[in-house]
Amino acid sequence: MARKAKPRNRARGRDSQPSQGLATFLSERAGAIFSDPHSPVILRVKFLIGLALIPLCWILFETFVVLLQADTLAAAYWRTREFTFFGLGGALWLVLFFFARCRPMLYLYVAGHEWTHALFVWLFRGRLLQPIKISHTGGHIITDRTNFLISLSPYFFPFYTVIAVAVWIFFHWVAADHLHPDLVWLYALIGFTWMFHFSFTVWMILRKQSDVEQNGRIFSFTVIFSANILILSGMLIVASPTASFRSFLASFWENLRTFWPRLVETGVEVGRWF
Repeated sequence: MARKAKPRNRARGRDSQPSQGLATFLSERAGAIFSDPHSPVILRVKFLIGLALIPLCWILFETFVVLLQADTLAAAYWRTREFTFFGLGGALWLVLFFFARCRPMLYLYVAGHEWTHALFVWLFRGRLLQPIKISHTGGHIITDRTNFLISLSPYFFPFYTVIAVAVWIFFHWVAADHLHPDLVWLYALIGFTWMFHFSFTVWMILRKQSDVEQNGRIFSFTVIFSANILILSGMLIVASPTASFRSFLASFWENLRTFWPRLVETGVEVGRWF
């Protein structure tokens, strides 16, 4: 959980500064409203944006299904060793998650969760004001900067998958002349760590999470869903020899272009039943 440090109030005399006019007052008032992520105005705006993102979530899901069917099932990518090892890694984690979940796993999840917050704080040029707090029951960071991407990043950024890929690349670069590890083990690691991310993300957002609540559920869920679909699609495109970002974008545009006509047609068909 990312927390923004509250500014300290400073005592100031009534006549310490001259009046700055109505424009300055309104500007400062608006700045105070929109700089506070908990303000009712911000929450209402995020709610409306979340509603507007629901069609986008469906379009992205449709596009992912097309990608999955065309480049994984029809192109027989699912029969390759790489996809098999990815699936085995994911299945292994699910067995551990449902039948052997324990405190060390929860601690690892919380650690990755808080480190992801910290990473996004750094990406947005913020800084941590206190050491990161981590335990198997929860954690938090105190930072001088926060936004919805910092708050929601652990729910769509697969921290341990990125670490696994980075370690593999470094190991391969250092030991390339001596060892030649089979690439399928990298796919197994990706499957294991990504399923770790996915299972804990679903498990946690089904509970009351302050990161989600402070941004509004509709807004948070649509952002989390869209980001995860995009990342999963990107992983599949990179891995599959027949998929491409160009075909993904073409499919997305076609689904976007025909969304409203298809929605109206569906509404008409449903209306005929009444």
